[in-house]
Amino acid sequence: MFVSVGRWCARRPKRTIAAWLLLLLALGAAVALCGRVTSEAVSIPGSDSQAAADAARAFPGSASGKQPLVLHTGAGGADLTSAGARDAVAAAARNIAGVDHVVAVTTPYEGAGRAAMSADGHTAFLSVELDVTDRDITPEVTRRIVDAARPAEAAGIEVTPGGSLAAAADKGSTRHSEIIGLLAALAILWFGFRSAVAATVPLIAAVVGLGVSLSVVGLLGHLMDMPSAGSTIAAMIGLGVGVDYSLFCLTRFRELLGDGASVEDAAALTTAASGKAVAFAGCAVVAALASLALGGLPLLHALALAPGIAVLVAVAATLTLLPALFALLGRSLAPTPTAAAPAASAAPAAGPVALRPATPGPVALDSAVPDPAAVRGPAASDVSALGRVALGPAVSDAAAASDAAAGAAGGGWRRVAERVARQPWRHLIGALLLVAVLAAPAAGLTFGQLDGGDKVSSTASRTAYDRLASAFGPGVNGPLQVTDALPDPASGPTDPRVAKVTDALTDTPGVAAVGPPQLSPDGRTARWQVTPTTAPGDPETARLVHRLRESTLPAATADTGHGAHVSGAPAAQLDLNDRLSRRLPAIIAFVLVIAALLLLLAFRSVVVAATAAVLNLVSVAAAYGVLTALFQQGWGAGALGLDGPVPIPGYVPLLMFAVLFGLSMDYEVFLLSAVREAYLKSGDHRGSVITGLARTGGIITSAALIMVCVFLSYLLSDDPVVKMFGIGLATAVALDATLVRGLLVPAAMILLGKANWWLPGWLDRALPRIDIEGGDHAPPPGPAAEPEPESEAESDPEAAPPVTVRKT
Repeated sequence: MFVSVGRWCARRPKRTIAAWLLLLLALGAAVALCGRVTSEAVSIPGSDSQAAADAARAFPGSASGKQPLVLHTGAGGADLTSAGARDAVAAAARNIAGVDHVVAVTTPYEGAGRAAMSADGHTAFLSVELDVTDRDITPEVTRRIVDAARPAEAAGIEVTPGGSLAAAADKGSTRHSEIIGLLAALAILWFGFRSAVAATVPLIAAVVGLGVSLSVVGLLGHLMDMPSAGSTIAAMIGLGVGVDYSLFCLTRFRELLGDGASVEDAAALTTAASGKAVAFAGCAVVAALASLALGGLPLLHALALAPGIAVLVAVAATLTLLPALFALLGRSLAPTPTAAAPAASAAPAAGPVALRPATPGPVALDSAVPDPAAVRGPAASDVSALGRVALGPAVSDAAAASDAAAGAAGGGWRRVAERVARQPWRHLIGALLLVAVLAAPAAGLTFGQLDGGDKVSSTASRTAYDRLASAFGPGVNGPLQVTDALPDPASGPTDPRVAKVTDALTDTPGVAAVGPPQLSPDGRTARWQVTPTTAPGDPETARLVHRLRESTLPAATADTGHGAHVSGAPAAQLDLNDRLSRRLPAIIAFVLVIAALLLLLAFRSVVVAATAAVLNLVSVAAAYGVLTALFQQGWGAGALGLDGPVPIPGYVPLLMFAVLFGLSMDYEVFLLSAVREAYLKSGDHRGSVITGLARTGGIITSAALIMVCVFLSYLLSDDPVVKMFGIGLATAVALDATLVRGLLVPAAMILLGKANWWLPGWLDRALPRIDIEGGDHAPPPGPAAEPEPESEAESDPEAAPPVTVRKT
């Protein structure tokens, strides 16, 4: 199938490219027409905060609640209670009431809004109610509301949006980060290929795939609550894997061109070999992300779906758009001939050559080939981890020259592999100790809640947060909502059942203020707004929520036949973190099992699958440690653009785990494929590890460097969550491609020796046979095993027969 897809696209390059461009334009037009929608709403089915939110629907009100518009004058400015300030604020309120989607504006001079005026008269806020939900409050809506408040600004009053209005205003584009990541990738690719044309091909495929996936994610926001972090993570992962996958395939394509294959055949065989490996790696990432469904939270579903779409689109672009680009650009992508190349091309051509394709299906090469007797031996049939096709006993001198060049290029990694092979225990223990040092801070990792005080000081959210906290206390930025569903309608706020709860809330330690009770139109639901004495992200606020739920409210509603619930942003985040903590072990276990099963199917070895799955945890643990040290403990926070330590939301480590485990599988597949291929030919455990690392070390390092640059470019974002993903993913990928793949995996495989490829006979018979790179999956030979006869491929009913390729 893969060779057929690659050949079809290579034969119709303009049609394939046009189809992708039309898809991109159609989705772009849909986004322009409908808009991108994000929502930070958190739904936690079965939680106490969700029960309170559901009960609150009995109250009429705006779709998005009351949004604050903060008014402030400096110490030397006019008092907001002065006549001039009152007139200016009133004029601003009238203008705001005329803005689209605004249904009501409450000033601090009205009875219902008097609590919105600070004691010193220098800070107050307007309460703005809209007819749209939080997800539909756009930066444009916020801008119009702020513009309507110009009469207040003209009177010397500073106007700052807060709440969801501020969140919309602070939504910055990550386009600058993506551009920086692309430029860094271009520089790395050019340095590796020394060709501007070759360096731009992976970027073209990645950018087209990124445009398609981000458009799909943006449109999905109309159907589900898609947090803004979803699009950012999709961009990070989509751009990283898009460039990496294209790089692997382009490397193989250039090797085939150097071996004398025609452009069409090289594109088809690249898709059959490296393309198949890319599809396997992409499915591994998606499978890891699917584990987040075990969290049972819509938020996790959205955060897993966004990068999952980006990965699938990147795989589709690699399998279809890339072969078309290969065919269109043709020989301009070929590597620069070496000094040995002219002699190879001048060799006398001879009769037909049998070529055994790596993937079943017809293959026809029309390129010139040398004398069958010119080159023979095991080196001529090497298959690299990037999907090198297995050539028959006769190949061109160009192929031999290509292998020699590859060996020279991998000289550095070969020396590393040889050192590891000489002293495997020393390298294994040393690498584990280094990982332990990096992972140590993760022992203190706790899930917390971000609030406006954790934003960058230049943002509207941070400005509004600081001014409200200074004037009214930190708890005003995260009030709690207590809701009580009564079995019988209440007679009014003085109803004994309602008054008892009011008194209990007022007397609870940690409560700064309790608003007057509100009754629903039918009198069956009562609601109180409770202002804590501490900030939303303060651990004391979480303790207050526990205190209300476990002692205050049960005592106040005892023997009444009803129970009260607590909601609000702090309560919802607490419930979210508690749910994630409980589900985390199951998610980790699921990902480990899935990863081990995929590797077992790919390499037919219990030991390799188990070892690889466990070692993948190493880079994740180190990333957690770095994340904890930099953010939760605040080491170097200033260098990251933060004012100090910030809490880590529970979904960040969870999503990072799934993404990183999937990305680790990419490099694991490429490395182990090369090791297994070398072992199948030689039966030499130690030599196969050295050969595999030498062949793949350079390309894996280059691919990882590109991905690290892409992830680090997102540190320019003002959002702490985006910074967390950027630094965490970059750390894990860098360690995975160097420390894990360069030291730990080779050392472990050398120490395990022949046991690496152990597979019980009953399991061998039960497992389906899959071929992720077109290689043969015969049982590993012993040390004295003979090379696999060519006739084995002919006896395989699923393999294509040898193809006679004649010189033209």
